[in-house]
Amino acid sequence: MKFKLFSLLALLLGFIGGAFLLNQLGSGARLDLTEQKLYTLSVGTRNILAQLNHPVELELYFSQKASADLVKVRAYEQRVRELLDEYVMLSGGKLSLKVVDPAPFSEEEDQATAYGLQAVPVSVSGDNLYFGLVAKAQLPLAEPAAEPQDENDVHSDDSSAAEHNDTAPDKAAAEQAVATQEHVAKLPFLQPDREAFLEYEITQLIYQVQQTQPVVIGLLSGLDVRGGFNPQTGRPAPAWMAIDQLDGPYEIRSLTAGLDHIDDDIDLLLLVQPPELTDTALYAIDQFALKGGRVLAFLDPVAETAPNGGLMGMGDSGSASSLNTLLKSWGVGWNPDQVVLDATNALVVNQGPGRPPLRHFGLLALHPESLNADDVVTAQLEAINLSSVGHFTALEDATSSVEPWLYSSHDSMLTDANRLRMGGDLMALQRDFVPANEEFNLAVRVQGKAASAFPDGVDGKKADGHLATTDHLAVTLVADTDVLSDRLWVQVQNFFGQRIASPWADNGALLVNLADHLGGSADLISLRARGQYSRPFERVNTLRRDAEQQFLASEQRLQQELEDTEQQLSALQEQRDGDSGVLTLSAEQQAALEQFQQKKVEIRKELRNVQHELDKDIEALGMRLKVLNIVILPLLFTLLLWGVVVWRRRRQSL
Repeated sequence: MKFKLFSLLALLLGFIGGAFLLNQLGSGARLDLTEQKLYTLSVGTRNILAQLNHPVELELYFSQKASADLVKVRAYEQRVRELLDEYVMLSGGKLSLKVVDPAPFSEEEDQATAYGLQAVPVSVSGDNLYFGLVAKAQLPLAEPAAEPQDENDVHSDDSSAAEHNDTAPDKAAAEQAVATQEHVAKLPFLQPDREAFLEYEITQLIYQVQQTQPVVIGLLSGLDVRGGFNPQTGRPAPAWMAIDQLDGPYEIRSLTAGLDHIDDDIDLLLLVQPPELTDTALYAIDQFALKGGRVLAFLDPVAETAPNGGLMGMGDSGSASSLNTLLKSWGVGWNPDQVVLDATNALVVNQGPGRPPLRHFGLLALHPESLNADDVVTAQLEAINLSSVGHFTALEDATSSVEPWLYSSHDSMLTDANRLRMGGDLMALQRDFVPANEEFNLAVRVQGKAASAFPDGVDGKKADGHLATTDHLAVTLVADTDVLSDRLWVQVQNFFGQRIASPWADNGALLVNLADHLGGSADLISLRARGQYSRPFERVNTLRRDAEQQFLASEQRLQQELEDTEQQLSALQEQRDGDSGVLTLSAEQQAALEQFQQKKVEIRKELRNVQHELDKDIEALGMRLKVLNIVILPLLFTLLLWGVVVWRRRRQSL
């Protein structure tokens, strides 16, 4: 009895000692034992936190009352708070966290509404659930240029100087009061199904609230993406809605084909089927990319939105091969004369009056199975429509990393681009279709090491700060320009002079996601989706899959035996009793039928046994886990403590 009491006392003292040790070590003492290091921030996030120039206040709004019965939401809120604590700890004092409960009809709820956080009605309680994050920072305003002083002011008398000194503190205080401006960024609602992208969204929020200037996008295109003249209607053509939606959140700066340099303040270079470029212009793009500038290029074997209707080489409508020189140096293969046909993702089109609708193998609708689910750009998109799309490959000698994020199905093939110019014969495309059983890369991300396409400059002249190689290439390529055109994703209506967009696909959201992602820092671009916090029961899933395979095999066997028996019955001679029309079975037929019925009963019994064995295996596994957690592990822990106590007693007796 004394030994049991001593063991309990030792356990209690050990608990108190461990708590005291953790308290002495502080909140920085953490050990992430999760398999995918879910609570360890990535290097990109740490770099951004280390570069914070101004304090940032984070406010996590979470409705305690409305979430009382939402167990999963409350568990996710706990994980969000733990991750935010990690941010605060690693920020060096630049981040602070405040948790706010926006109770109904409170000032906190008014604040949440003012910040534009999303209120989700909860049917159980009838209250609104807030679960959003706000980042606030006081950033200094740009200092005005100093006014030139008059010479007489410099040689002022002592009385004026004294008067100036008396008013100096007041002026300094006034300048200090207006020298900063609050910047606010927000995540309106933290969705549990976007848990894998939580770190990226929080880091992007912190990065955005520190920026005082809008992201500048340099746009170079041979197509009328910003509006032009429509020769068919004889009227001005509006800007493409995909490009128009960027004008406002970003500063779009149009570039010309005759460029010889790219301004340092351009954050993202957007190329949409650029026209034929001189070596000087290509060299400028080359150096921009090698110096870490982000490049987003849309290239198309058949640009159907070109003024000439997609006939390359006519007019100034852009060139599918204008960037070939740079693509090769970046490690990317691109054939402007090939188009991808995809039977699985083909859209159905109307052929006109009196003709049935037909699937267009060159007009594709990509769904989540053709999008990279682990990419922050495409994770939440449902449908991307493309037309006459090309494909990219990684060259064998490439030093860069070529990662696809849009791809065709295996039921695809390549064909000559000329077949799709001016519409193409849809029946011929289907008739000649032979699947290659290969996925083709429709969009890729190129990163890492690359060499300059102009190592010696142009005509022996090198730009200032010329680079021959880089380790930080950041280029994103899409093998289609029609994906940005209005006809593939949006219906635009004019409402009293205002353009109203009604999207029916996610093409526009794709461009916004790309601009958000690439317009940030290189550290932000390096972030990827994290692992899942909720771990599946892998052993249970394995048992279920094995049983389902057995179940399916039995079903197939039953179906085969059914077909064989029916064939036997059909082969037997039918005998009818006079004109009654009643089918009379012979003894052989009757025996075959009874035999089949017996087999059918036996196989159904086997199917039930398979399902029963599945349940039994899962229940047995659950029982073993319960015994392990409830009995064995506590027993082992108790024996361990007992061993420690015995060892200490023996040591003391020596």
